[in-house]
Formats: sequence, structure tokens, C-alpha cells
Amino acid sequence: MAARSYRIQRPNWVYIALRWLMIIGFSAMILVLEARSITSLDDISDILLAVLAGAVATAILGAVLLIRSLAAYSPLIVSPGDWVITAVFIYVSQGEPLVILVVAGLLMMSGILRYGPSWGAFHAVGILLAALAAKIAIGVAGNEPLTVDYIVDVGLTNLPVLIGLALLALVTGVWSHTLDLSNRRSSRLMRDAVTENEARMRLMVKRANAVAEMGAVLIESLNYDRVLDAAMDIGRLCVRANLSNRVVSLVLLVEGDEDLFIASARGVNHNETHRTFRGMRGIIAEALETGDPVIGGAGKSDPELSRLVSFSQIKSMLCIPLRAHYDNYGVLLFASTEPDAFFEDLIDTLRAVGIQVTLAIQNAVLFSTLLQEKERIIEIEENGRKALARDLHDVPTQTISRVAMDLSLLPKIAERAPEQLVAEIEKIRQMALRATAEIRHVMFTLRPLALETQGLNEALRQLVEKTKSTFNQRIDMDIDENALLQLSDKQESALFYLVEEAVNNARKYAKASLIKLRVSLEGNLVIVRIIDNGVGFDPMKVTHKDRDHLGMVNMRDRAQGINGSFDIESRPGMGTTITVSVPVEVIKMPASAVPSDDRPDTKTRRSFQTRRPEREYTGPLSPST
Repeated sequence: MAARSYRIQRPNWVYIALRWLMIIGFSAMILVLEARSITSLDDISDILLAVLAGAVATAILGAVLLIRSLAAYSPLIVSPGDWVITAVFIYVSQGEPLVILVVAGLLMMSGILRYGPSWGAFHAVGILLAALAAKIAIGVAGNEPLTVDYIVDVGLTNLPVLIGLALLALVTGVWSHTLDLSNRRSSRLMRDAVTENEARMRLMVKRANAVAEMGAVLIESLNYDRVLDAAMDIGRLCVRANLSNRVVSLVLLVEGDEDLFIASARGVNHNETHRTFRGMRGIIAEALETGDPVIGGAGKSDPELSRLVSFSQIKSMLCIPLRAHYDNYGVLLFASTEPDAFFEDLIDTLRAVGIQVTLAIQNAVLFSTLLQEKERIIEIEENGRKALARDLHDVPTQTISRVAMDLSLLPKIAERAPEQLVAEIEKIRQMALRATAEIRHVMFTLRPLALETQGLNEALRQLVEKTKSTFNQRIDMDIDENALLQLSDKQESALFYLVEEAVNNARKYAKASLIKLRVSLEGNLVIVRIIDNGVGFDPMKVTHKDRDHLGMVNMRDRAQGINGSFDIESRPGMGTTITVSVPVEVIKMPASAVPSDDRPDTKTRRSFQTRRPEREYTGPLSPST
């Protein structure tokens, strides 16, 4: 029935056109065979009647096929019509054997091929009977008696032709059956392909939804453990298409000593989750080295994973590196007991999962770094406030308190020793001026306007002058102008506060009589040295928790903030040397930009320096940073 339905659905207009061609061909063949006996139109009247019968049968068939609801009943029209056409053309040709073979043979073949072997056999038997009936009718028309003996005699006489037609029907039936089998096989393969594609599409949708769900988890949470658990669940869901297969999944992350530990796992024995891996051999090492997903075979053949009992039955593996730029955070590992479980679409999906995991780890590292930086900034601000309070308490506050106390004594001095009153007032005035100078110095260190308007050289010069005038501290300054030209605004600001901190420490704690400030350009490094001849100290005792040396810690942080290095050399009783090295891109100052006098023109220097863009450190982010 399936074959029959298949044939009915073939293009009907082609079938109808072929039938018209057959009718015309049959008529032409008869005309050629009887050409010698045709002398008038009356001689071809029978042929015209045959053509008319065929045309009527074909027209009725065409009308049935054009009506969709009646198309299934077309065999009931075709078979009787073909029987009539066969009998009419054979009768018109007076039983010519060639006509019988051609007309009956073509009509049998067309019926069998269109409607299949079952209905085609019935169709062919009817055509054979119609051909035999036409031969009998020809004899009866020639005054032969219609008896059983005559019918048998006609059958025997035309037996070779009938056998030929039967063999032709048999061959056509075998051919039709072969076509049916091929068509059924093609249809089955097509249905299987459609079913497979539908299943793959559903699986792709499921994987896409899983990756989207994982992205939502990543957005909603900064806890990358949740993302790792989601990656394990999604990976197992994607890989385990057949519930009879076992899937193992691991997230291996890099520890401080470059070993990999199991951060999350599915399908692994609990007592094996403490294992670590060197990542030096096997599929893990290849993935870490190439940075691309790597497909592996049996788990028991891997030099590192074979230690896990969970991988003894594994037949296929996929290892996806968790890499950002040149930093390896670890790997995602999926394994299955099914051979060749990983195909291109699945690898792409799991690669997307790996990217999500990498982003989660990066976010966790960034968030952790941000918290540390926030704490460091809070600590710096707190230390700054304490330092400001200490500076105000150590000098200006004490001086103002002394002024207030001396002012309270003036009435008594005026009463008992009037001659000392003028000297005492002058003394108080000098202390007030000193307090004013000290407060101005503190304000200068808090926000040096010269640094913003005239550059680092002028800011350092004013720092030296104010320190000398306020505290009578001797500072020897030697600055290379070409070195200052290489610095960005951010670097200048950091270096100013670093130098101010170093000078302040040398003055207050080291009790140095001489401080030397040196700035030079050495290769692609700007070197800043602060040297004092104070009491010195042991640098090994400087820690973040040592409040007596928080200034040193702050200076180191400022140097690292501009991608510079900080070095300190000191021994008790031998003074201290602080060296800061800042990497720069060397730009030579044009000769026209250097004034001829000893003091450089700051306006020219600043306008030239503005050509340099602000430089930021953009090194790769790694778990160790």
C-alpha cells in the first residue's frame, strides 16, 4: 500500500502526457504497417475510432487525477481503459503480432511501474485477456464459429506472443519490486535522518539552554564554586546522551606550586577527590600546552588519569583548557564509557562551558584583588589621616599650645617685669610665625599646586625649600631634567609623595643632618635615590603590621602602583638609601625646548610632556597576582 501510495503521488501530468504519446505512437505504427492497403479516408476510419477510444479513456483518467479526492481511485479507471485500448488497437491492426507486443507490452509496463507488482499483475492479466479477446473477435468477424475449440486454437496460435508478454510483465514486476525496495529504503533512511536531526536539534537546544543557564549563574553570583558545579552538571547532561553510559567530569585548577587539584567532580570516588596532578604528561599536559581542546582515548592508558579507579572503564575523553591570555587556570575534563563520545557540536558546546568557567575564575580573582586593593586603599587613607594628625600634633599643635600658654603669662610679666614684655611678645610672635609655616608645610605636602601646574622639578624644589625653612633640614638636590621628561602625570604624582615620605622619615625618625635627593635617567629607567646619614635601621624588620615603619610600606606600594621597583639599604648607625626604579619609554628632549639659563622653563617642559600619553600597567591577570 505504501508503494501504491508512493506511485500515486508522482507527477500526474507527466503520466497523462506519456499516455497521449503512446496512443499517437500506436496509431502511427498501425498506419505504417497498413500503408499499402490505405487508399481512402474510409480505410483509416477504424484507426480514428481507436484513437478516439484511447483519447476518451485518457481524458477520463486526467480528470480523475486532477481531482485530489479521486486520485486514489485512478487504478479503477486506468486498468479498464488500458484493456479497452489494447483490444481496440489489436482489433484495428487485425491481430498484427508486432502491434500486440508493442501495445500490450507498453500498457502492461506502465501499469506495473505506476501501481506496483500487486495491482500491476491484475492489470497485466486483464491486458492479456483483452489481447486474446481481440484475436477471437477478429476470427468471429471473419465468420469463424465461436466455439471452445476455436478459442483454444486461437490461444495456442498466439501462445508465443502471450508467453513473451507474460515474461515482459514478470521482468517489469521484478523491476517494480526492486524500485519499491529501494524507495522504501531511501524513505526509511530519510525518516531516520530526519529523526536524528530532530534529536540533535533538541539536544542542541538543551545545550544552548544549559550554557545560557550557566551564564545566568555567572552573572548572578561572584562565587565561582557555583559556576564549577553548574559546569559539571551541564557537561554530564550534554555528554550522557545514552543513560546506559557512565560519564565522569572534573574541574582541575592550578595550585600555587603548579600542581592541579580537583576543585569539583562528578562520577569520581569520594576517596579520590584529594588527588593532585602534575599536568606534565598525557591529555592534561597536551591541553595545557596547546591551549585547545584535546580528545583522548581509554582512561587506563593515560599516564596520570590511570591512577583514578573511576577512569578504568573510560573509553573516550575530552580535556578543555581554562586559559585567559597566557595564564592557565586549569582544565575541564569530561570522560565517557562510550567510544567516540565527543563530536564537533558537543566539543563546541563544552568549549563554551569552559569559557564561562574561565570568566568565573577571572571574576573571582578580580573580585578578590579588588577587595584587597580596597582594604589597602582604606589602610593608606587611615595611615594618611594618622600621619596628618601626628604631624599636626608633633609640631604645629605643640607650638600653638606654647603660644597660648605664653600669652596667658603676659599679664603677670607686665605686672612684675614690664621691661621684659616687649621681648616676650616678640618671642610669641616668632612662635606663631613658626606654627604658620609648619601648617603651610603640611598643607603643601597634602596638595602641592606646583606639581599640577609646573611639574615635578618645581614641586621638589619647593619641598626642599619649605623643609629647610620650616625645620632647618639640609637637603642636597641633583635632578636630571631629561629624566623628568620621561614621566607621566601619574608617575610624577606617585614619585613626589614617595620622596616627601622618605624625606619626612629621614628628618623625623632617622634624625639625619643631610639628605641627598638624586634623579637620573639610566637606560629606560628613571632612578630616584633618597640618601640620608641618619641612625639607620634593619630593613628585615619592616612589615605591614609594624606601625613604626608604615611609611616604608606605603612607599613600596606607591612604587608598585606605577610598575616600578622599590629597594632600601640600611643598617643601624650607617644611614639609609632608598632607590626607586620606574620603567619609561625614553623620549629625548629637543634642543629648542631646553632654555639657556640654569633653571628650566617649566611652561616649555610641561607643554612638551603633554605629548606623552598616560601609561598604565596592562600585564596579564593571573591567579598569583
